[in-house]
Amino acid sequence: MRGPLVVAGLLLALAGIALVQANGYWRLRNEVRHRRDVQRLFDEVSGNLPVVVFQARRARDGRIQIELLAGDTPQLFSASPRELQDDPSRILSAIHAGDHKRVLSVLLRAVRRICPVALRFSADGVRGPRHIAMQAWPSVDASREQRWTGYWMDVSDADTRAQAILRAHAQAAADAAEREQMVTRLGTGIGAPMQALLGRLALLRAATLDGHQHGVMDTLEDAASMLARILDDVAALSAGRADGMDLQAGPVDLRMLVHSVETLLRPVAQSKGLYLHQRVEPRVAAQLLADATRLRQVLFNLVGNAIKFTRHGGVSLSLQQVEDTDHAQRVRLVVSDTGVGIALERQEAVFEPFAQAERSTTRQHGGSGLGLGICRQLVTAMGGSLVLRSAPGQGTVVEIELDLPHAPGGSADARVNPGSVGAAGQQAPSCSGSSPRVLVAEDHPTQQLLMQWWLRGMGLDVEVASDGLQALASWRRDPPRLLFTDEQMPGLTGAELVQRIRREEQERGRPPGPIIGMTADTDGMRGMALDHVLAKPISRRTLHEAIARVAPGLLAGGAAAAGSCPAVDPTDAPTLASLAARFGNEDAARQLVHTLRASLEEDAVVLEEAWRQADPQVASQRLHRMAGGVGSLGLVALAAHLRELNEAQAPPSRAERDQLRSRLQRCIAHLRQLEG
Repeated sequence: MRGPLVVAGLLLALAGIALVQANGYWRLRNEVRHRRDVQRLFDEVSGNLPVVVFQARRARDGRIQIELLAGDTPQLFSASPRELQDDPSRILSAIHAGDHKRVLSVLLRAVRRICPVALRFSADGVRGPRHIAMQAWPSVDASREQRWTGYWMDVSDADTRAQAILRAHAQAAADAAEREQMVTRLGTGIGAPMQALLGRLALLRAATLDGHQHGVMDTLEDAASMLARILDDVAALSAGRADGMDLQAGPVDLRMLVHSVETLLRPVAQSKGLYLHQRVEPRVAAQLLADATRLRQVLFNLVGNAIKFTRHGGVSLSLQQVEDTDHAQRVRLVVSDTGVGIALERQEAVFEPFAQAERSTTRQHGGSGLGLGICRQLVTAMGGSLVLRSAPGQGTVVEIELDLPHAPGGSADARVNPGSVGAAGQQAPSCSGSSPRVLVAEDHPTQQLLMQWWLRGMGLDVEVASDGLQALASWRRDPPRLLFTDEQMPGLTGAELVQRIRREEQERGRPPGPIIGMTADTDGMRGMALDHVLAKPISRRTLHEAIARVAPGLLAGGAAAAGSCPAVDPTDAPTLASLAARFGNEDAARQLVHTLRASLEEDAVVLEEAWRQADPQVASQRLHRMAGGVGSLGLVALAAHLRELNEAQAPPSRAERDQLRSRLQRCIAHLRQLEG
């Protein structure tokens, strides 16, 4: 009985021992697996860091052993951690020869003195040369052996950035010195011719001039005096003498000042196919005290800047009265555009001298970046405020508020007759008085210029809209006495514009106003609710006849009669003499030629891109626009060629495109010769 019990006990003991051993085995196995996973995770993390951590030991015999190495060592030394642990000399082999002596010297000194190590050197990694920073700290263990703990860090990117910053600072200093020299040369070179120009203008002013010539003289003198003042300001700002921009207040008619700015810059806007509108509120006093030259300079800079950075749409300039007292008026000048806009983080920087919104701005648009900086300083010197609001792709609005005293001898209640300001916000020239207002919806700058010259010569006040939507907005704001509309325009076509106007006239219970269509293909305007259709190319005689037919009352009261136009050479190479005979003089002919040449170059680029993108709508619009432009200057054969391509059922072949391209190049080259 006792024997079986002993055997059973032994079996139970053996089973317990087996269970304990099995449990220990499984725990050990799990621990090994866990440590392996931790090591793998550690290797993955450390392998992606820009830092390599090490721990090294220097034995008593002087040999170096690396006990721990973690990180992306191939990036720094072109070898794996295991390879470097097996052969630490590979680290020295990877270091550039020029750094060998210095690195060994620092390390030996640190070993002898047992002091921390901090140095930088270059080494060859698997992806090329790298700049490495090393930090290491020593310790001595109980066996008197030295141990070093530290890291190597890849600082190549930081060094590259630091070098780039140093180069940028050096370049900026060189640019500043070059700019100052350039400004000095500019002032020296232009100063004498500028004084000669002002002297010649003074002599011309003393001569007998008619009304039109007096207006031209006013514009020239405004531009010359403004240019002279800008040159002084550029020199002052470049030399850091902002206080050199003095103010000389005197009585000024702000209406005429705004009108003079519009007159100076209207051709610039028209050459880009943009509108330039101005509106002066009737409550603004007739005479206020201000520095007219400085204020004109501010508006010239702001409006010119807006035109420069606007590709489509246009620019508006308005003058409003904010507050009126017995002694002064607070006025607000607003310049708004539909241009590219300015990012919020760059809006303050554009007011710094010689700074612009983007690095590419000067290359794309030109300019020195002085305009806004000068404007803010001048407005501040006048005791006013200048605020800019903008967003990329949504245009820019600049508002100026000024407190201007009433001029001596004037009255706080002095007002200009509202009837002297055009209903569309454009003040008519002094010679026209209350001239009837006509609206021209035309997208081609050359045709715009021709229509303005001819219509103003007939005693009419002209507003130009560069697309159908602008024309509709102007018509809604104040219907004109007569509307001219092109057939094809951006925004709304001529047919869509006429349809909307006729519908709104019925809804308002208004009698239909006279509308004249303009097209190279009169069949394209059949069925439209028009009073007359003018076939392009338009002449002054046919224009006068059309107005006399649909709105004869507009030509009453001294409107110039339309004489017969000289015949135009119906070839692709008109002479300057033939153009001058048609448009009055050589200066007018050259201006028209310049406008046409610029628009043709732009249209040719857009046309090529439309063909490349297989966009028939854009191609048709450009062909139509080009045909109208060249036809307006009498290039009949080229205009017919463009219309034929536009009206063809199929897109032009490669040969037809090459033929047109060659013909346009010859035409543009000829126009450039005529400009000279």
